[in-house]
Amino acid sequence: SGAVFTFGKTRFAENIPSKFWFKNDIPISLSCGDEHTAIITGNNKLFMFGSNNWGQLGLGSKATVNKPTCIKALKPEKVKFVACGRNHTLILTGGGKVYATGGNNEGQLGLGDTDERSAFHLISFFTSQHKIKQLSAGSNTSAALT
Repeated sequence: SGAVFTFGKTRFAENIPSKFWFKNDIPISLSCGDEHTAIITGNNKLFMFGSNNWGQLGLGSKATVNKPTCIKALKPEKVKFVACGRNHTLILTGGGKVYATGGNNEGQLGLGDTDERSAFHLISFFTSQHKIKQLSAGSNTSAALT
């Protein structure tokens, strides 16, 4: 039906599933981190909401967002896959690019440092040399399958 149900620590509901829909687009994939959620729609757009203390929503700020918000910086890209860690988020585009945002205290963003990011940054390691099939994100770790 295209409905998204959230439950647990969310702004929509607490202990019972609460549902919402997207206008003019259907969610096809989702991932949850510690307190944030990512949704990919049929038009390959990425929507994020939830806690944002480390910039894990990729909106360019650290403000909490209570309703699904389209990541405008990624609009030129077709988002194919998303993986949420505890406080970071990874995405894979249809063109094979991998982007990361959020907490990075253990280098889980794969950007060569331990600085957190509040906007999605391209992981330049994953270019045409690696065709990524899947991404996964854990507490303070990330993985990519080729």
